[in-house]
Amino acid sequence: MAERVALVVAGAGARGAYEAGALSTLLPALEARRQAPSLLFGTSAGALNVVALAAEADAGMEAASRNAVALWERVQMGQVTSVVRSGLEDLGGYLLQLVGARRLFGRRAEVPSLLDTSHLAGTVAPLIDWDRLHDNVRRGVVRAVAVATTSDATGGTVVFVEKHPSVPLPPPDGRRNIVYVETRLTVEHAVASAAIPVAFRAQHVSTPRARRGWYVDGGTRLNVPIKPALAFDAERLAVVSSQAAVYGTATARCGARRGGEGEPPDVFAAAAHALHGLLADRMVEDLRTLATVNALLPQPRYRGHRRVPFVFAGPASSQQEASIGRTAQQQFERRIEDGGLVRHTDLWLLSHLIGGSEPTHGDLLSYLFFDPAFTTAAARLGAQHARAAVQPLRWRTSLPDRG
Repeated sequence: MAERVALVVAGAGARGAYEAGALSTLLPALEARRQAPSLLFGTSAGALNVVALAAEADAGMEAASRNAVALWERVQMGQVTSVVRSGLEDLGGYLLQLVGARRLFGRRAEVPSLLDTSHLAGTVAPLIDWDRLHDNVRRGVVRAVAVATTSDATGGTVVFVEKHPSVPLPPPDGRRNIVYVETRLTVEHAVASAAIPVAFRAQHVSTPRARRGWYVDGGTRLNVPIKPALAFDAERLAVVSSQAAVYGTATARCGARRGGEGEPPDVFAAAAHALHGLLADRMVEDLRTLATVNALLPQPRYRGHRRVPFVFAGPASSQQEASIGRTAQQQFERRIEDGGLVRHTDLWLLSHLIGGSEPTHGDLLSYLFFDPAFTTAAARLGAQHARAAVQPLRWRTSLPDRG
């Protein structure tokens, strides 16, 4: 029987293009070794990547990963949101709240999110061949595909799973507040996983009936779903992220200088620190926990436990991670220079909405810069960084301390 190899793809907003590029390097290498993953787990942009892979898996993971890159390279800002319309609506809603208005013309006066992403599901739905995804799971080409969300009702993680009947569904994990829900995946589940709190609007999920409700980005609690992959009894893990899997040696990535010199960090630098902690720290700790368990076992299989080797495809250091933000900043500046403010008003407004100074601005911009200028360059960068993991492909059981 083939090894149970699980693919785990992190959340990253527009950095999902970087991850798709990393997948285009990693998956062909795994396929060549007959270790192509059949268990697919993703959060946020990672959820969009894994459903895209599951829908094309019957053509082979190499072809599926190329398709995922092509999808990201076609994404336009207008397909995700209109910053101009969002700003006007948000300003109106906020002013009404300031004067105490609760409703206007029968509608609630509210600011549901900074960006109006109400048409995002309509954008994503035709990009994925959902019938083909269901057929690939039914035939066992993909044994399970899962997307992590956060329930507005409970605040806990809900992992929506479409799986082959031979794959058992894990019980709820009370320790990590994770519930596994079997369903037929739809665009609602994928968009719910990618509903970045504050920036994007919450997504209503209608199936299964017992889990109807509002959901937001799974990254608020589980940005890198390593724990669910292990709960599905994975024997090897392939982890893809735009965050480094090791802690950096300095905080220069957010604009501070060594030794605490220079100006104090502004609110945007603080936001960059908070975002990095939310997206990366749990992944690092989960990988360290896995590495610790691997080291403690005297044999590969011991008393019902086993070592789980893993491979990581993404930035090898905080310096490589910072290059994603620099790429976003460079491509944004070129976009504005080439097209002017009139053609790219949404991008210009987005840039000023984000604020911050170098390199903080580029870091924050890289999560919301949905434009081929960035996504194409980010995919190339992801493919380049992933080569270190596959030339040759090295399954690890431990992590270095720093990067």
